[in-house]
Amino acid sequence: MNTSIFRISRYLTLGLLAACLTTGCADTITFSKDSRAHGLELMKKQEYAEAAGAFRNGVRQNPTDYESYYYLGQANDAMNQRHDAIAAYKTCLEVMDRTPVGRDDVAFRQNVLNAMAQSIARSDTYDAEVNAIETKARGRSNAEDYFLLGKIYAFRGDADSAIDAYNRAAKLDPGSFYVTKEYGLYLERLGQNTAALPLLKHAYAMNANDPQITAALRRLGVVPGPSLKDQNALAKPVVPSGPIPPVEDWGKADQQSAKPIVRPAGPSAQVPKD
Repeated sequence: MNTSIFRISRYLTLGLLAACLTTGCADTITFSKDSRAHGLELMKKQEYAEAAGAFRNGVRQNPTDYESYYYLGQANDAMNQRHDAIAAYKTCLEVMDRTPVGRDDVAFRQNVLNAMAQSIARSDTYDAEVNAIETKARGRSNAEDYFLLGKIYAFRGDADSAIDAYNRAAKLDPGSFYVTKEYGLYLERLGQNTAALPLLKHAYAMNANDPQITAALRRLGVVPGPSLKDQNALAKPVVPSGPIPPVEDWGKADQQSAKPIVRPAGPSAQVPKD
């Protein structure tokens, strides 16, 4: 186990245990949620310093409250304190890795990754942060590391590096809806529709209810549905090609179509055998 993560896990466990012994686990979690709710109210009022204090109070009461770590990062970002914001997001991700509820909260994790990527992209320590993530990504071949790099490069406007990172993430975890979706949408925004289409179709197969995916497919001329047909392949109304005949000719056409079809004598059609 990574030493830093082991320390965090140990401190989280000891901190939560101490809080439970002092006030009771239920009370500790309740106090933490109350601090988080108070911090969110302060965020709405743009009182970011006070909000950061409320979120810090929340994680002191409950060190496994990963949501408060995320909002602490948001408050620091709002004050342009990128270094503190990035540290809060990193801790949030590590806490999520160490708690069963956090590991299952996949959608919330995407918010953390997006916020962290934006903060790094705007940070004065951008180069050092990116180098550290690249080193970690190469060392453990983890899809999320490359996914995070793709986001950072995309926010920085480095399309070539973003595509390379997204592609690595997609190869390492082809079953990830979030990686497939974001990679496909990014390629579509760049106008690389041929490369984007199979990714968007794959993402649609994993989650047919995502509005961004269905909108992107429609922009590329694909009608979302069970078979994902191209628009040109959809069933067309029965309208004869060419000019529509005059009304007086319709009866003639009906009479001709009513004549019996005479089939030549011969053996009946054979069904091909397998």
